[in-house]
Amino acid sequence: MKGIIIYQGRYGATDQYAHWLADALGLPLLRVESATPATLAGYDLIILGSSVYVGKLLIAKWIDQNAGLLAEKKVFLFIVCGTTSDDSIQQQQLIHNNLGRAISRSITWFFLPGRCIISKLSWKDRLVLKIGAWFEKNPKKKRVMKQGFDELDRRHLDKLIAAVRATLKETAVC
Repeated sequence: MKGIIIYQGRYGATDQYAHWLADALGLPLLRVESATPATLAGYDLIILGSSVYVGKLLIAKWIDQNAGLLAEKKVFLFIVCGTTSDDSIQQQQLIHNNLGRAISRSITWFFLPGRCIISKLSWKDRLVLKIGAWFEKNPKKKRVMKQGFDELDRRHLDKLIAAVRATLKETAVC
């Protein structure tokens, strides 16, 4: 089984996870803007990576445009965001709001904690975050939105790496 990692991020966390994955799995890496239907045709296993921006997966439109081709592949999706790993309701909401029902059933997804360093955000993104924090009722989330966070860690990829290796091992046996 031949695999590739295709990703799209905004401030570097998704890029870092994608590079760590490529190193761990020995797979090629491609930014989404360079990934064409012809590219997808050459692979059986696709690992997609996306950050979340204002509730939207940055790679959602690309997934939608390539849903037919992706349906024929084994697809994993890692989502890098500020949603905590124990917030399954918000995770389900992100999947529901960003992926079509058919494609969301055929993708195995993993949520990875990212980072938000306020000083590195554009002025527009700082403003959006400030406004969001103003409306946020949860004090913990409000604090994170005001102060930022950095939970980027290679170990967060362990479950995804294990799942991909198990898939590769299964297909090698068949």
